[in-house]
This record gives sequence, C-alpha cells and structure tokens, in this order.
Amino acid sequence: MDATFETIGLEVPSEKAINFLAERAENQGEPTQLLRRGAVLHGRCWKLGAGLEVWTVLYESGTGDVFYANCRPGFRARYMQRITPWALTEYDEEGEAIIHGYCDGTDTDVLFELQNLTEVGSSGFRAPAIQVGLCGLAYRARVCAREMDARWLPLERAAPSRAAHENDWILRGRVLAFQPLRNPLSGNELYWIHVDLEKLKLEVLVNARSLSGGKMQVGATLSAEVWLQGHVFDQEALRLRYEGLDRTVSTIELWSRFSRSN
Repeated sequence: MDATFETIGLEVPSEKAINFLAERAENQGEPTQLLRRGAVLHGRCWKLGAGLEVWTVLYESGTGDVFYANCRPGFRARYMQRITPWALTEYDEEGEAIIHGYCDGTDTDVLFELQNLTEVGSSGFRAPAIQVGLCGLAYRARVCAREMDARWLPLERAAPSRAAHENDWILRGRVLAFQPLRNPLSGNELYWIHVDLEKLKLEVLVNARSLSGGKMQVGATLSAEVWLQGHVFDQEALRLRYEGLDRTVSTIELWSRFSRSN
C-alpha cells in the first residue's frame, strides 16, 4: 500500500489500484501543461473536495512518446508562507519537483514536494521569494495533553529507518486549531490541524485511524511524522486572496462601478 494516499483517506493496496486512481484523475482532473527542455509535462489535478486532491503527471518526450510519470495525494493549505531564499529541483521524467528553502526571516528550513508546477508555469518561479501553502500529510500522529518542546527535523535525521522520502519530516508542537474533515470519495474521517512549531506554523492533515493518544483540543501537543507537500501561489491566486486596499484601482474607478437603483 502507498502510505501517502492513506494520509488523505484513500486506500491503494496495489499497483493496480494506483493505476485505477491515476486513470480517474486523468479523466476528471483539471488539465495543465508545462514545456520542459524539449518535452512536455501534462498535469491533472482532481479536486475531491474539502481541499483534498489527487495529482497525476504524464511525461511527453520530444519524440512524442507519452508515459505515466507520477500519481500522488495532495491538500491545498489554507495559510500562506513566504519562502526565501529557495531552490527548485525538478525530476521531469518522474513527474516530480522539490523545493528547498527557508521561512522568511528565520533559520527554519523546509523541503517539500511541489504539487502544482504545471499549474503555475515558469513565470511563478522568477522572484527571490515565493508564496506557498504548506501542509504535512501525516503517516502517524499522537496527541498529548502535556506541554512539550517544539520539534522540527528531517525524518531521515531523527529516524532514518522510517524515512521513505527526502521530504519526510518529524514535528512536535502546540495545537492552535483543528477541524474534522471527511474524504468525499472514501468517506474516511480526517483531521485538519494547525500547529505552532515556534518558528513555523504548519498545517497537518491526518487520517483519524492514524491518530492516537489523548483528546484532540486546542493547546494540546501534537507529534507527527509527515510527508511535506505544498502549492505555490501564482499572481492570479495572490490577487484572489488579497483582502486589503488595492492601490492599483483609483477611487473614481471604484465608485463608478456602483449605481443607484432608486
């Protein structure tokens, strides 16, 4: 079984099951594509609802040969992080991209699987700082009422035998907020949890079956091992999220859009 899919409440016990899931994502997902060194990456984002996603990537070579490269789970984080400096590493034929960077103004580093490379395109990666939504998909998590020191380490350093991916992390922090969720496809119960790691506030998604310990509550301590993934916000997404005064629009233009009906 692919443990990363279990984190969002999907059971894929075999390669056949993963291929079936990838086919559904290909048929029902939103298509995007990106030119890369004479080849084309074809992305599909199947939005299941409640922020849950399944991503697939097809790799089309310069000779026109197309083959399946990757299928992975995802969750659209609710909060935005500013990362600078940062570096992007792409594995085109495997349909993957990894970003390593630092949370702005701190020495806290993050290394995560980039979900929406084909969605954002090249223009989204030209700035010295990027705005990302990060969420750790938890393989396992535990709640403890006792207050404990914060922790944020690569899993390969803390427990090498349990690290399956370079973007696996181990964390411990105080629960700021949480919300029960349900996977609309499988019906499995999940928890969205916002965790304070002191220098980083991170969203964590955990399958209720993988959550142990005490009662989930604000102020409790959450320990977890997560597969860290994220989405980069392009300019359009940033504009849609903007809730302040837009200095690019004049006051006269703003009031001209209103009219009285009486």
